[in-house]
Amino acid sequence: MSKQVYIRGSNYGGEMTIGEVTREFVEYWQPICKEEGDSRLIEHLMALEAWDSDPEDEEGFDPDSPPVYEEGTHWNNWYECDELHHDSSSNGTELMAFPLAEQPNEHGYPDYDWDNRIDFEPHHLYGREMYTQDDEQTDHEDDNSIPVLVFYSSEKGDFGGWTIDIPDDEEFDPNKVAVSIVETDHGEMVERLWYDKKEYDCDYDWVDSRGKGYYAHVAWFNKRWEDPHVNEETDKETWDMLWEEYDDVLAEKQSVESE
Repeated sequence: MSKQVYIRGSNYGGEMTIGEVTREFVEYWQPICKEEGDSRLIEHLMALEAWDSDPEDEEGFDPDSPPVYEEGTHWNNWYECDELHHDSSSNGTELMAFPLAEQPNEHGYPDYDWDNRIDFEPHHLYGREMYTQDDEQTDHEDDNSIPVLVFYSSEKGDFGGWTIDIPDDEEFDPNKVAVSIVETDHGEMVERLWYDKKEYDCDYDWVDSRGKGYYAHVAWFNKRWEDPHVNEETDKETWDMLWEEYDDVLAEKQSVESE
């Protein structure tokens, strides 16, 4: 037998994408965004998404803008410009844990009491940097800067969560939660989560959020600095080292709590 705990992030977050665009698109829009903000860029991108009319007839369309993509590739929407990064998550890395009722509520959602939550900061197993730069970097022989569009839809609501199984003879221990994070121009977001060294998939079935605003900018992304996920099979030495650190931190926390 086991009981369940539901882990989720804050009520504020959003959906973020990073995708490659043309050099000309970045060179045209970058000075505009720096001088005026991102509103004109966003309006132009929204006009390009028009499906029932010519984008040129849409309000906000900029006829002087270079194409987003190289010739032959059609722009559909911002959330498909995402070959470098695409994630929907709450902001920050602080999490909340809720003991779950044995049955879901009348709508089929996980049933938990907001006032019965446990707020905690999980152990950071590893992080990935996905920052962009204002200028194309060419000083190092391994530099590989590509022009990109960064788009962020700021939202409020529920961005999914992880349902953890806890044996009946044990209590939930937030010190056993570990996460990997991605660091971006719009803050840190949780990507993966483990409890007691077992990884759990994020459940997006109950995602429900409301848009608060769009943010966009163009920049350069140096693939030389791109951080991949740590692969437990091909990078076993690093993987084992990360979990050894987790064990040391956990033992220290448990020792302090037992005093």
